[in-house]
Amino acid sequence: MAKTLAYQVTVRRIATGCDYHIRLFSHSADHACDRAKDRARFAERISLAKYRELNAKGIACFRVISCEVSADQSRPNA
Repeated sequence: MAKTLAYQVTVRRIATGCDYHIRLFSHSADHACDRAKDRARFAERISLAKYRELNAKGIACFRVISCEVSADQSRPNA
C-alpha cells in the first residue's frame, strides 16, 4: 500500500466565491482534489445526483484553487 501524504487543498464555490480550506490525507494530489471537492459539495448540501446533473450540463460548481503537500504531516491521535 502506498504511503499517504497530508494535502492542503483550497476549493472555491464558483457561484458564491466561497473558499473552503481542507486538509486531508491521500495517495496523490489528483485524489486529494477529488476528495476535497466532495467535502465542499457535502458542506454546501448539494446532493450527488444534483452535482452529477450539473456536471452533465457542463456547469461547474467547484474549482480547485490550490493543492499542495502540507508542511505538517502529523496525524491526529485516535
